[in-house]
Amino acid sequence: MKPNHAELAELVGRPLGSLGDVLLAARELRARGIGAVLVSLGAGGALLVDRSGEHHARTPPITVLSTVGAGDSTLAGFLAAGGEGPDALRHAVAYGAAACRLPGSATPGPADIRTDDVELAPTPDVTLALTGDAA
Repeated sequence: MKPNHAELAELVGRPLGSLGDVLLAARELRARGIGAVLVSLGAGGALLVDRSGEHHARTPPITVLSTVGAGDSTLAGFLAAGGEGPDALRHAVAYGAAACRLPGSATPGPADIRTDDVELAPTPDVTLALTGDAA
């Protein structure tokens, strides 16, 4: 499943102020039988919890022109890259960021995707504070 930060908070019934809170909530969903939980975190990137492990990725700060379609683009990137593991997460974040760099509801094309810009953390930083923005 691919909730954003706010949707995940609503699913678990509590605020999620840090990456650690999001990680715990994603683990709860996995314990309920969800195979993979990909959480988009706006400027905080995305968190993936699946059978390959727990992964966090984000880009350096970007100029956001629009968030319309960013969540859909994130999911498209994840699925296009195989739908599992850190490489799929890298693509998910690159696609979501590409959508945010475009005006209105423009859809990113191959030239817009910058996977090299995505920073994949070896371990999610559970102390990272998150804002309420989401895609």
